[in-house]
Amino acid sequence: MRVYATSYDPDNLFAGSAPRQGLIERRLMAKQMETDKEFAKAVTMARDDDQKKIMLRRQSRQPPADHVELVEFFLNTQADDMEFEVARCRPQLTPEFFKQLDTLVGQERFSPKPDEERLAELDLLRKYLEEAVEAERLAELDLLRKYLEEAVEAVDKAVAANISAVERMKKLLSSPDKKQAISDMAAANEIDVALIDLLQQNIEAAKGAGQDDAAAFMEKVKNAAAKFLVTGA
Repeated sequence: MRVYATSYDPDNLFAGSAPRQGLIERRLMAKQMETDKEFAKAVTMARDDDQKKIMLRRQSRQPPADHVELVEFFLNTQADDMEFEVARCRPQLTPEFFKQLDTLVGQERFSPKPDEERLAELDLLRKYLEEAVEAERLAELDLLRKYLEEAVEAVDKAVAANISAVERMKKLLSSPDKKQAISDMAAANEIDVALIDLLQQNIEAAKGAGQDDAAAFMEKVKNAAAKFLVTGA
């Protein structure tokens, strides 16, 4: 057997820290999986089997509707399954549930002969579930804030674009030289979809009001301006 010095680190695995427990074993396993396909296949199958066992274990347990029974359900849940079960039972983690949990904690704490182990389990469960619900609530609020900020920004941009389009349409329609105005606006990238849509809306409004001459005039201006329409890439 070859024995290396404790500082021997050819792959720089432990730079900046002491070797972590299991790191060498994982490294050796990774190397063996790279060279031994049968071994790699066996490891993969074992992992798949573990996943199947986990899925079957979780499917075999159904959360009860009763609050007291749900508390016992959580107390009997394996640590690896707690996150899954909290997510599955989230709709049941209501204020009424936590009130019932507090009642159970109080009953155990002030009983003539309190079971300290059970009391500790109940306290730990309450803390865990409260933190899980709070974390979910925080994530929902962060997501809502992001959505609202983006929505407000989009609305502000749309309003600004519409106001700008109104001003540009007025400038175009009031110009004595429409051809020159269109040329100048095209050079300034001021002919966009918002402007063309606004012209179309005014054309339809004029037609609806029986102002056919005005509609025909704006239609001609719109078609001329649309030749220089600026669109996104």
